[in-house]
Amino acid sequence: MTKPQTTSEQMLFSTVRLIASNNSTGTGFFFNFAFDNNKIVPVIITNKHVVNNNQKEEVKFFLHTKNGDSPDDEKINISFTTDWHFHPDQDLCFCFVAPLFQQIKDQKQKEIFHIPITENLIWDNTKLEELSAIEDVVMVGYPSGLWDQKNNLPLFRKGITSSHPATDFNNKNVGAVDMACFPGSSGSPIFVLNENGYTDKKGNSYLGGKRLVFLGVLFQGPQFNAKGELIIENIPTQQKVSAVTPMMINLGYYIKATEILAFKPEIEKLISKK
Repeated sequence: MTKPQTTSEQMLFSTVRLIASNNSTGTGFFFNFAFDNNKIVPVIITNKHVVNNNQKEEVKFFLHTKNGDSPDDEKINISFTTDWHFHPDQDLCFCFVAPLFQQIKDQKQKEIFHIPITENLIWDNTKLEELSAIEDVVMVGYPSGLWDQKNNLPLFRKGITSSHPATDFNNKNVGAVDMACFPGSSGSPIFVLNENGYTDKKGNSYLGGKRLVFLGVLFQGPQFNAKGELIIENIPTQQKVSAVTPMMINLGYYIKATEILAFKPEIEKLISKK
């Protein structure tokens, strides 16, 4: 594949399809934390329930190798046993990936091609007030575990915000989107993406303007069961045969991206010990 140029093309290389020890699937994504002295700490972030709430969970996934400034055709199959560091309140966790990248480089003399999400894409609630109640959003991940297996690429889903991005939907730092959210989508990053222009809430038009806002991480969604009862559950990581059939209603709940920044103090302590 040639070098990804557009924002959406670059987003194709921000996620990984995680397979947990019980063969359930979910989505993880690369994220770079920035510290003083230009120190960058790369991690993979996902939901706690994607790794079965196990801080020692082994996961499997594929990585792209690098060919210059483009992804190579080769993909590496990884079985990764690591420490997952859990968020104190939210259904989020992360693991360090720099040691894995270095190990692959030492063994195969190849670097990994990935395009991480960065802190500058996260807006706090004050900044999110610049958005309107209804914004176009995209989600990158692996719904029902589906993916482009040949090219090791995720799938996009598109929708709109269901609650204003600047407000909390029932719970602290949680938002809602109108989007098809299926098993395997847990851990998927959700963005406001405008690649070819947009209009702001004041009516100003930005012809050809580009805008990318990292809203948050899918973790939960409402479903109807066969009795017509509304239930709120974590987005499942695998499809199961059940006597009570859940019916998705095309809504998803996401943890706001600002919660990811709560990991920074812990990461700073951990890297200072090394």
